Amino acid sequence: MLQKVKPYAINILFLSIILIGIAVVFGFTPFGSETMLTVDLGQQYIDFYSLYRETVFNQPEMLLYSFQKAIGGEMIGLWAYYLMSPFNLIFLLFKEDQLAVAVTTITYLKVIASSLSFMYFARKKYHTNTASSLIFSFSYALMSYVVVYLLNIMWLDGLVFLPLIALGLDKIIQLEKPYLYVCSLSIMLVANYYIGYIICIFLAFYAVFVIFEHYSSSQWKKALIQYGRFVLYSIVAVLMSGLSLIPTFISLTSSKVEHMNFQFNLDVAHELTDIGSKLFIGSFNFDEMSKGSPNLFAGTFILLLLVLYFTNRKINLSEKIAAIMITIVFLFTYHYKVLDRIWHGGQFPIWYHFRFSFTHSFFIIVLALKAFKYQPKRYSAITLISLMLTFSAYTFYYYFYNEYEFLDEMRLFITLTFFLVLLLIFQMEQLQSSLRQIILLVIVSCELFINGVLILNEMSYVDVSKFDDYTATLNEAVDGLRHDDTDFYRINKTYMRTKDEAMFSHYSGLDHFGSTLDAVLPQLYGYLGLPEGNGFVTYTNGTLFTDDFFNVRYLLDVTKDSADHTAPEEYVLFPQATDLDIKAYPIVREESRFLVYENPNRLGLGMEVSSEIVNDTTSFVRHQPIRNQETLLSLIDFNGSGAAYFSEVPIDVSNLENVNITDEGDGDYLTYVPINEDEDAIVELRFNTTSNNPYYFSIPSQFDDDNVALQLNGQRYRFYAPFRRRQLTNASYQTIQNNQTFSFRLLEDELKANLVSLYEFDENRYNQMIAEKQDHQLQVSEFSQNRIRGNITIVQENAHVLFSIPYDKNWKIKVDNQPVEPVSVLSDTLLAIPITQGRHEIELHYFPNSIWIGLASSIIGLSGLLALTYVEFYRNKNMLNQKLSLIEDNVELTVDDEDFIIEERIVMDDNDEVSV
Repeated sequence: MLQKVKPYAINILFLSIILIGIAVVFGFTPFGSETMLTVDLGQQYIDFYSLYRETVFNQPEMLLYSFQKAIGGEMIGLWAYYLMSPFNLIFLLFKEDQLAVAVTTITYLKVIASSLSFMYFARKKYHTNTASSLIFSFSYALMSYVVVYLLNIMWLDGLVFLPLIALGLDKIIQLEKPYLYVCSLSIMLVANYYIGYIICIFLAFYAVFVIFEHYSSSQWKKALIQYGRFVLYSIVAVLMSGLSLIPTFISLTSSKVEHMNFQFNLDVAHELTDIGSKLFIGSFNFDEMSKGSPNLFAGTFILLLLVLYFTNRKINLSEKIAAIMITIVFLFTYHYKVLDRIWHGGQFPIWYHFRFSFTHSFFIIVLALKAFKYQPKRYSAITLISLMLTFSAYTFYYYFYNEYEFLDEMRLFITLTFFLVLLLIFQMEQLQSSLRQIILLVIVSCELFINGVLILNEMSYVDVSKFDDYTATLNEAVDGLRHDDTDFYRINKTYMRTKDEAMFSHYSGLDHFGSTLDAVLPQLYGYLGLPEGNGFVTYTNGTLFTDDFFNVRYLLDVTKDSADHTAPEEYVLFPQATDLDIKAYPIVREESRFLVYENPNRLGLGMEVSSEIVNDTTSFVRHQPIRNQETLLSLIDFNGSGAAYFSEVPIDVSNLENVNITDEGDGDYLTYVPINEDEDAIVELRFNTTSNNPYYFSIPSQFDDDNVALQLNGQRYRFYAPFRRRQLTNASYQTIQNNQTFSFRLLEDELKANLVSLYEFDENRYNQMIAEKQDHQLQVSEFSQNRIRGNITIVQENAHVLFSIPYDKNWKIKVDNQPVEPVSVLSDTLLAIPITQGRHEIELHYFPNSIWIGLASSIIGLSGLLALTYVEFYRNKNMLNQKLSLIEDNVELTVDDEDFIIEERIVMDDNDEVSV
């Protein structure tokens, strides 16, 4: 037993030394003050991991729905994409203020597990000894893909399970038991359906290669039968994971699938030279995350053996042809965008392109392993000289014709040096095989260590003290403000570190950033003039009306001298947008770095509105946020005068400084061009405010931090960017003043944008209306994330209750204990129900019926697995009995009246030598 475990223990020990060495170099916690919480790991995942703990320990209903996701959203998709890894259970062993250390720990364990997984695959399938299996498992676990994607740790599960799935596939092709394949693939699909889908595509090609490993081209009938067996058990694995996959797929139809716009074309993604540039050590920089070619480097040793694989005469030709065809498929995929999108579920990824390339790296390493296993005692001088000259020419090509910022002289010649040293070792016949493998292991480990350091050095990291300070400050601010299970309201902040902080500090918020964002949320925010995108919504600049509509009770702001009270090791709080009308609310708490305002009168989670809300003509209009807010106001103020609450105020260009307007389009779409590129180009607008009412700019969607810098009365004006539709932002509040200025400075050579407009909001009349509505909103008496109960008094004979909840068909609603069919209103963005006059009890319950379909699928899959193995067992038993019967009829073997059973066994001794 110890001898079997020993190679894996050695793997853990030596790989840990490499990983700890990298952690020490960069000072990652707990070895220093830096955390890995950068890019999406710091902007999304860390908050999701806090929600993970909260769900397990306190609110299990957040598996289904959460009001910590923007203004509310389904959670099945988010859990399936980010949080279903079995490794995440480790988060439960850490406290919330230790999550940064937990992330480092889980990342370490996933890399270790992927190395152990590949080692197990190599030893079981190819019967490698300890030293050689360490070489290839390290190459797999520390290849460039892994280092680059360390910050997307939910995808690393694919690296852990792929070797096990591949080994299980080999067993299926050899007519062995299917349990390893089916179970590992099923677990992978549950752990991360996205990477599981990628692996399934790869298996469709890889299965052909595995078949040709065991069957010659003349045995095509047997090959087809085995491929059919592979397909059958793959279907069983998918069915078994149905409890997760089916609800997830249905939830995706309201999120990622909504953004799909698949068009067939032959647009080029990358040329072959781009792909070839990634076969050098450390071939990466930060820009590669957003637009780079696939990260294929797994060490020069693997690259060398890959070439030798195709020159090896011990490997049959049909297998090589299959390997070449699979390689061509990958190259075409890297070249054409349409093929790349197929791997990514029909979407072209935003950042981190070619997320499937780890399957190609795995395949390359497998080919290298076979070349190593079947290597001749000595390669010919011609072969080695040809390799040396070819790779030298390859390196010098990129040296002289280098168009890649990430490829410098150092990286090119370090790679070439390693390649030449490895060639030299291959020719040292005087070295014993075991000694040679140890030397190779040391060289490969050093190269992979250098590669990891060079790649990670291209990224910036977050100081643990700043992260801890911010999260502690946020928790301090919201402590005592969160609603309990007998009430509901939302909390908003003018400052943020991420858009998912409500999930970290567990309050009902209004922001979210994630790949599984419900498509209806960006639509709603865009209609109302709030910043939004395919993957995010953020409430940085609400109006007084939207504060009430979304039931925002508490608003957190930054004190003017917050920076003066912030130590160097602490996080500096700053507002994301200029918020002037926050002064409409009283301050209920004041600290040195933040303020808490309270909005006393709001519209609740549900409000009585006119039944005109279900008319076809009552809808939102794109790029018309003022009109859309007026539509909502008229529905809520159903017994009012009908007069508009917003009125347009003149705002005109008063000065063009070093700017020409070269094209006025239709009068609303202008082209601004600097006259002298060496001087500031500024467009200045002027307006008058004649009352203390709030005034709001409607700024065009073309404005962005990259193309304009805004100022209000000579002071920096903050706004959130990017956004896709017109955005409403604060212009003035409680200020009567003529000749106020709003200017934008051009940051690029040309700006094409619609005009800025200005609106005054009638605050006094609005406050009177809100006061009248306080008795006609939903009074929540019971609250959980997927079940809400409350009472409301309706004054109209026939009305509707409008909820500030995104429309989702999985909401079940009862009025006075009678089911009511919810309706989608206002361009299918919000949830409403019909209701009659009087006092009513309303209950909302969220539960997707797709869970029952998924459960049935899993039961069918498990039953199918048992049935298939039962059939195969008895079929094999009958075949065995028939063979034994033939033997008994023709052969009789007795020695001293004793019967003998003769077996053939493959045995691996303590020195890892194979004998039969």
